[in-house]
Amino acid sequence: MPPTADDRELFDELRELMAATVEDVSVEEVGLDSDLKDDLGVDSLALLELIAAIEDRWQVQVPMDDAAQLTTVREIVDHLLSVVPAPAGGAA
Repeated sequence: MPPTADDRELFDELRELMAATVEDVSVEEVGLDSDLKDDLGVDSLALLELIAAIEDRWQVQVPMDDAAQLTTVREIVDHLLSVVPAPAGGAA
């Protein structure tokens, strides 16, 4: 699992966002090592919807070249950790 409380919170938020955005995916199905296509059934249209939801939720831009490289939940979490500022006063 992600190493810090903030990382875990981001992962949990992503799981909830994925369940709300991707048809037929529940929070319980989304694991850190889940493959978007093989494990969760995310097709190209669902990926576009998911990226749009991520951009809206975290107020970041995910270039399509980057989005195409995100194939697992862990890769999305790592990408978000690299572009989303850590909350002020958060636990490390």
